[in-house]
Amino acid sequence: MEKWGYVRVSVNRIEQAAGWDEQLAKLRELGCSRYFYEEASTRGNRPEFSRMLDEANTCAKGGRRICLVAGKMDRAFRDLAAADEAITRPKNSDVIWLLPDLSPHPLDPNDPTQMLLVRMMGAVAQFERDRLGERRAYGIARAKKEGKYKGRKPTARLKTPEVLKLKQRGFKPDEIAKQLGLGRASVFRILRDHRQKIATR
Repeated sequence: MEKWGYVRVSVNRIEQAAGWDEQLAKLRELGCSRYFYEEASTRGNRPEFSRMLDEANTCAKGGRRICLVAGKMDRAFRDLAAADEAITRPKNSDVIWLLPDLSPHPLDPNDPTQMLLVRMMGAVAQFERDRLGERRAYGIARAKKEGKYKGRKPTARLKTPEVLKLKQRGFKPDEIAKQLGLGRASVFRILRDHRQKIATR
């Protein structure tokens, strides 16, 4: 059975290097032969996650099983509903999941004990995420009221001129991201915004 690993950080691999490296080490330890990398928040678009699922659903047939592996449950799924659907109602039954924070073995959707654990852990993770969002919103509202809130510094957008110069010189988005220490998603966003700006002129 093949194991494909999924690595995700919510900002970028530079700022969250420790989490990135920890996930990679875990996936290597579990014997993954292929990796998909994502620098995107849980709530944003995740093209690499979608590509991984599409390829796995296409490749897993004729006795070929593919086990998708994420270091932790919250690295893979947006919320409890998404986890429940992917694990208990997969599009392709030959595509299964391994989440080492829940079980050292691939998850069996027919095992009621495992599925109970998935739902309990998912519910706790979602509760914590919701509470974090609530506290963040309260803190921002208070800071705005006191005139102290300036918002998050747009570090990637400050490098827009450099991104565009490298693009003009023929560099690919992955190469630009590596040279400037940006996430791939940030580079793609800058290039997309630039194209839209030109199109509306």
